[in-house]
Amino acid sequence: MEIVSWIVWLLAAIAGWIWSIAWLLVGGWVSTLLQILVIVFVVFAFKYGWRRAPLEMGLRARPLGGWLWRWATAREPRSGSDASGSGVPQVRVIRVKAPGDVNLSSLLNVLMLAGLGLLRVL
Repeated sequence: MEIVSWIVWLLAAIAGWIWSIAWLLVGGWVSTLLQILVIVFVVFAFKYGWRRAPLEMGLRARPLGGWLWRWATAREPRSGSDASGSGVPQVRVIRVKAPGDVNLSSLLNVLMLAGLGLLRVL
């Protein structure tokens, strides 16, 4: 009977470890969504009163939820050549940066370094 308790303990430890990893990955999203929900509730409570706020939030959440569900389940439209079933994959051309192309982040980094250099001179 002791082996059964060891197996149960091992399974519980593994389940707890998996739950800890999952909560580490998802917990920040849950916390952020709950904070947004509290802010929305406060706004609705100021607008409609704290008794009517949950009802108003629910009335507005249903169309928003439907829109989000339709967006999440929508599929990309197929082009005419893919629908023909030719089986030939389309090739997309990807532009590679040419030498000398500089993005905005790099320019801002250079400006910051130049500004720090000018501060040293002053």
